[in-house]
Amino acid sequence: MSTGTTSPPQPCDNAVPFATSGHTGEPVRWWRTREQLRAEVELLVDTVIGDVGQVVALAPPEHLFGRLFGVELPRMYGIEVHSAWQDPVVPPAWRPGVPTLFVCLPASWLPLRSLAPRIAELPRAVALHSAGPTTPHTRRLVKALRDSPFEAVELFGSTETGAVAAREITPGDAEQGPWSLLPDVVAEVPGQPGGSCRPDEPWGPGGGGEHRLTVRSGRIARRDGEDAPPAVWQTGDLVRPAGERRFTFVGRATRLVKVNGLRCDLGLVEQAVRAALPGLDVVCLPTRDAVRGEHYELVYAASGSLDPSSLWPRLRRALGDAPLPRSLRRVPHIPRSSTGKPQLHLLTGAAAPSAGPAGEGS
Repeated sequence: MSTGTTSPPQPCDNAVPFATSGHTGEPVRWWRTREQLRAEVELLVDTVIGDVGQVVALAPPEHLFGRLFGVELPRMYGIEVHSAWQDPVVPPAWRPGVPTLFVCLPASWLPLRSLAPRIAELPRAVALHSAGPTTPHTRRLVKALRDSPFEAVELFGSTETGAVAAREITPGDAEQGPWSLLPDVVAEVPGQPGGSCRPDEPWGPGGGGEHRLTVRSGRIARRDGEDAPPAVWQTGDLVRPAGERRFTFVGRATRLVKVNGLRCDLGLVEQAVRAALPGLDVVCLPTRDAVRGEHYELVYAASGSLDPSSLWPRLRRALGDAPLPRSLRRVPHIPRSSTGKPQLHLLTGAAAPSAGPAGEGS
């Protein structure tokens, strides 16, 4: 672990490149101006973060989230930064007695849990989470610190859009609350050509039901090779309006499959399997099925020997009423980006799948 600022990506024409994670394909570069970086930091400081005196950065600076709050924020406000993303095994360091911002990825919460007593001693602490879903360790830490001056906030966004919404992370295993759009973000209203939800009005008529989240913002990045950023960006996220400038997240459009008419969120399947089978790293890949139309296979990596035949009954217990995978496939490891997102395109054809449960075909 090292302390101090890190070397950020090099700017070009007053813009800085950030690459998508390559989650479902080859990475794409998106250019963000320094004015956009500055505007996002100021917006989040004013609305979410508040006054802090030091930053503990657990996200790498080549990722937009890590760059914004682990590099730009400390530089803009002249505060100390402790870079702790290089070695997640080494506990991060910080100065006692100073209001602190923790910049967290999904994998950051496990090491922070063991540091709960030290965090509780801080006069104020804010944990900012992004780049993936929260974990059970997230909520356990929030619960452990519920009587201390500790706040935890989750950001919703992407490399293309920057942060578009935020919500408080609450303790326990109950479903988290809806997302609130950030003040400078406008959500398009489906069914109304050119219509939108202005910052001062609710998600208007025609906005009911599930739809792809489409936003307007001055912080949308410019794709490599394009002359200007798009005015509107449609994300890959399915959402449902939930009142004035609020929405609930249904799932990634590319991660929802219907198995024999039953909708299955592959992200929730992965979370359930990891929770029930600690030490097993899993990723679900959507597939075509000659009988059911859509299906999925479960790709897993595990230390030691693990017989697929013994894994099927454990999956049945973990998934409950959710459809079981069409097949299992073991790989040496799950390739992941620097922020921990699986690189699905690298898993195609990595190994031969095993047969389904009870003699089902693969």
